[in-house]
Amino acid sequence: MLRGWIALCGLAALLSMPAAGFLPAVANPNANLAGIVYSESTNQRIRHASVWLCDSGGNRLQDSVTSDAGEFSFLSVHAGAFILKVSAPGYQPAEIPVEVNFGSERGISVFLKAAKTSAAGVPLATISAHEAAMPQSARDLVDSGKKKLYAGKNPPKALSDFASAVAKAPGYYEAYYLIGMTYITLGDPARAEANLQKSVDLSSQTYPDAVLALAILWLGRHDATRGEPLLRHGLELDPNSWVGFFELGKLEMYREHFDAALQAAQNAKFLAPEQPLVYRLLSLIHLKQKNYAAALADLDAYIRLDPDSPDGLHAKQVRADTEKRLANTHPPAEAAPDSP
Repeated sequence: MLRGWIALCGLAALLSMPAAGFLPAVANPNANLAGIVYSESTNQRIRHASVWLCDSGGNRLQDSVTSDAGEFSFLSVHAGAFILKVSAPGYQPAEIPVEVNFGSERGISVFLKAAKTSAAGVPLATISAHEAAMPQSARDLVDSGKKKLYAGKNPPKALSDFASAVAKAPGYYEAYYLIGMTYITLGDPARAEANLQKSVDLSSQTYPDAVLALAILWLGRHDATRGEPLLRHGLELDPNSWVGFFELGKLEMYREHFDAALQAAQNAKFLAPEQPLVYRLLSLIHLKQKNYAAALADLDAYIRLDPDSPDGLHAKQVRADTEKRLANTHPPAEAAPDSP
């Protein structure tokens, strides 16, 4: 029962995320929910805003942080009524009711009002100096392609926009990264690899999204010789990548370097405490270490986040089995004999 528990999604954990990096798909997908957070007074995008996806009762289900482009995304959301809770330093928090329908793709614009007590020090969205140097027409094509890819769920049309962008700006390595990710969505890993490699090369290995994506692609093919150094370099570039630490934890676990695997997985948990995949990895590491008490806590956390999917139901079975193992390691003490 334990062997089948951790069929961990290698590259899939990354591929279900948009370019800026968000939560991967949960079980039983129905729709994507994406959007951009703006300042109401300036129309500028707000980076590092907290976005919570809550049920209709206000209970938090998933959370995200907006990218440097002010973007957020929750992929494969079950149909139903939800509440988005959005907050950012220097702004008044907002709650937006959202109705997600089966098969729908929602692109939402959220406008936050400036807090009455503070209008300074607000982290507005920025783009890199490199991207800002790209022609505006190319940047517009990239923005258009992102909308088609994430909100419109139309990879072929998104690919056309991204290709037009690099035709206008051959050094636009952010666009080559998006082309690579789009080819992955289209099931063409060879072209995905070529474009991710192009992005990595054009950026001289300084663009973390492309570096991590290519590393995970190679690791998914069991090519640790190329994948591991690139993964570690990607984490140096972006030490806040939970996906990177998650992949590093998997790699160390498969090598039976359990202490290193645990440290990486705990880093991923710190960065993404509401991500079920992290607890799947932690549970397997603790099971390998025969730390059944810790494994039970991991499984409880996973079940809380994903109770009803096939994986969630399997987790409950694994939990019952683990509980028996823990009991067997600490059998009840025999009753003391009566005193004469």
